[in-house]
This record gives sequence, C-alpha cells and structure tokens, in this order.
Amino acid sequence: MQGLFVLTLAFIAGHVTSHPHGAPTTACNTMYPLHKHNPQTSACPFETRPYETEIFSNSSVRIALHNLAMVSASADSSGSSSETSTDSFKGYMIMAFEVPSVNTVALGTFQVNSDSHTINCHGMQQNAATHSSKSHKNIVHLTWTPPENFEGDVIFKTTYVASKKLFWINQVSAPVRVRLATPAVSDESETDDDTILIQNDVLEGKLLEEMAYLELNQYINLWAICSLFIIGFTCAVLAKLIMNARAKKYSNLESI
Repeated sequence: MQGLFVLTLAFIAGHVTSHPHGAPTTACNTMYPLHKHNPQTSACPFETRPYETEIFSNSSVRIALHNLAMVSASADSSGSSSETSTDSFKGYMIMAFEVPSVNTVALGTFQVNSDSHTINCHGMQQNAATHSSKSHKNIVHLTWTPPENFEGDVIFKTTYVASKKLFWINQVSAPVRVRLATPAVSDESETDDDTILIQNDVLEGKLLEEMAYLELNQYINLWAICSLFIIGFTCAVLAKLIMNARAKKYSNLESI
C-alpha cells in the first residue's frame, strides 16, 4: 500500500513538473520550468531569430525558434526519446522585453500556430507563448505585434526544454527596433492643401474678374468724358464759326 502511495506521488510530480501542454503562468517571472534539475550553462543549441531587425509600431515581426543545426526530423524517426538528445526541443516559453529597461513586464502580443498557445503574464493579454504538446520540434514560427504607439528596442527571451534534464532558460535574441508609425494623415493634409489651392485659385480668379470689371468701367467713364469733351469742343467751334459768319454778314449789309 505504501509503495502504491509513493508511486502515485511520483506520477503526479512527473505531470506537474513536465508540463506537456505548455508553461504555467507561474513561470512568467523567471521563465524557469518546474523540473528537478538545474538549467544548462553550456551554449544553447537552439536560437530565437526574428526575421526583421526593424519594424513599425503598426506592424508585426515573424519569429523562428529553431535548432541551430536544423537537423532533419527524419534523423529521429527511430522513435528514440533520449534524455540527452538536443536535435529538437519539446517545450518552450517566449516573451518580449524592452531594452534597455528595468521594466520586467512582457510587451506586445503573440499570434501562434496550432502547436502552440498564448498565455497571459504580468496582468497583460497574450504577451507570452508556449508549446501545446511535448512533440519534438525543430522549428516553430510565431508572430509578435508591439503595443500601440510603442517605440524602442525589444529582445525576445526564450526558454527551451529538450528534456527534463536538458533545458536552457532566458535565451536572448537579437534586438528588434520598433519605430513609431507616422499617423495616416498625409492624404488628408494633401487634400486640405489641394482644397486651399483651389480656394486660392477661385479667389484669385474672382479678384481678376473684379479688376477687369473696374478697368472696363474706368475705360467706359473715360470714353464718356472724352466723348463729352469732343462734343463740347465741336459745338464750341461750330458756334464760333456761326457767330463769325453772322458777323461778316452784318458787316456786309452795313457797307451797302
């Protein structure tokens, strides 16, 4: 009976520590799997590689978790699950952090495939990702999206678990620069500029029309004045001629 009790405890402990369905939220702070062994201090055979070194805050970056040697899965087709094998990893946990920063809250959100799922750490939503099964993995693809209006450098920290005895914690990726996306107002600005230009053209056209109208009125007034002057001058000349003719006529009559 006592042997059965010990066996039962060992069975439960094995399930609690192996986490075949992904890391628990209790691992958010340390990214340390609950295994009864110390993490490896040797070089990690797995790599977290962002596909881009720079993105905008309104976009995403694709990430690959893979074996550095990219050993073909067929190499393990014999079904061996050796505790010392590093050809593939069974489990992982990944989070993104701003650098340099003392802020230990994981940033952004992850989108995962069917063999993974997201978890909520530090009171945030979907800001960590982990495995959904303990199958052997040579490569896992994820997509990470930065927080809205975020600007800065981020790194991805990953814990890789090859077996209960072989795991590497907090493996750091190359940094990714996140640039603040320019607000999409350029089209509106161009539209406003075009509208202002059109309005200016309309006003300029109206001003030219008014100036032309004023000039025409000035020409008409000048013509009228000139016409009156010419008529008056002509009338004065005619009157003088008539008066001279009459005076001459009278002088001729007096001489007779």
